[in-house]
Amino acid sequence: MTFTILGHCPKTDQVGIGITSVTIAAGGTCPFYSYGGDIVVVQAYGNQVPAVAGAKAADEGLSKKEILARMAQADPSFEFRQVGVMRRTGEAFAVTGDRARPWAGHVVGEGFVAMGNVLTGPEVVQDMAKAFQADASIPLAERLIQALEAGRDAGGQRAGEALHYDERSCMIRTIGDGPARRHVTALDLRVDMHSRAVDEMRSFYEIYKPIIARRALRAKNPADDAATWKWEKDNLTDNPPPPALKS
Repeated sequence: MTFTILGHCPKTDQVGIGITSVTIAAGGTCPFYSYGGDIVVVQAYGNQVPAVAGAKAADEGLSKKEILARMAQADPSFEFRQVGVMRRTGEAFAVTGDRARPWAGHVVGEGFVAMGNVLTGPEVVQDMAKAFQADASIPLAERLIQALEAGRDAGGQRAGEALHYDERSCMIRTIGDGPARRHVTALDLRVDMHSRAVDEMRSFYEIYKPIIARRALRAKNPADDAATWKWEKDNLTDNPPPPALKS
């Protein structure tokens, strides 16, 4: 009941994940991250135990085969799971267990994984892959959101022959904030409970985009940072968030 895109951008040296599901707060229960910036996702009856095992194996520098073996060893129900891994280097791989609920599958290409389970069909992950690859010049976060939007528009999650699951949670995360901060999270946005979570994520992201650079600057040089209310007044007038100040 979940579809996910993992991506790598060689231009900005970032990796990232976009995930949406009928499951509330799926962004907090399916992915896990290594200290080195690798992303390990276990969905379809999501279980972070094998995800943690995979992240530890990635930090040890183990191979794809060894990472998956560690994950399977940690999870006696591994055949129910769907796994996607994006290494900090851009190496990507995925496994869809034989007992993952249909339709379940994945597409792996250069620098990306598109995968999902309990979907209307393979067109969901195929369209996600096409959307992610369409324009490598735009920011990685934008490409992740576009891939989720494409999966939703292709049919998304099904609930039986004639019923459809809403996308009730959505998460976007990118890792990499310049050469000295390759393992630092650059963006982490979540919509944990909303009947149209992908749409809500799009709205959230459009407001938040100018803040991405501001957060990086204030982390590097906090002495020069303006008060939040003043910075937002000067920079977010075209698409403002809720007011920062209350009387």
